[in-house]
Amino acid sequence: MKAFYQLLYQHDTLYKEAAKAVTKGETPLPKAEAVTPPSPKPAVATVPVPPKPTATVPTVQHQVLVLIDEPGGLSPSDAIFLRKVLEAVKVNPDQVDVLNVADTKLMDFRPVLASKKVHHLISFGVPFIQVNLEIFMNRYDPKKLGGVNFLLAETLPVIQSDEKNKRALWGALKAIFFG
Repeated sequence: MKAFYQLLYQHDTLYKEAAKAVTKGETPLPKAEAVTPPSPKPAVATVPVPPKPTATVPTVQHQVLVLIDEPGGLSPSDAIFLRKVLEAVKVNPDQVDVLNVADTKLMDFRPVLASKKVHHLISFGVPFIQVNLEIFMNRYDPKKLGGVNFLLAETLPVIQSDEKNKRALWGALKAIFFG
């Protein structure tokens, strides 16, 4: 209960009134009796709790996992660009799992990461919270957590059309794959 009041009054200054001593010649004020109103009985309503949707766990066969959010799949130009990006960092595109999360409702990647099969997770425009990972990152700022390199980047069409994003992606990929 103390924590509740601290949270409720955290920005207010509260004062505790000290007992005032009565001097000669003053008549003490009569003490007011505290009246407590009868406490109403709370109404207990039973609300059925809907079952939590079960998250699907993706199957992964390779050490590099790429997340995309492209309804309808990758366009041919985006697929070619992704292949070039992977080949530039000496990664065989056939040895990469590309997962499109656009058509899925809820995915849970925690079991995948716990299995230690994935070593690099590159997300092109997919926030990690969307795949049930509470990792907050800046774009193009790779982080290694639990033995897995994470990289958050813009979507492939945005990177492909902007030279600044291409340079940022290249710098981040070099940091991950070439040390």
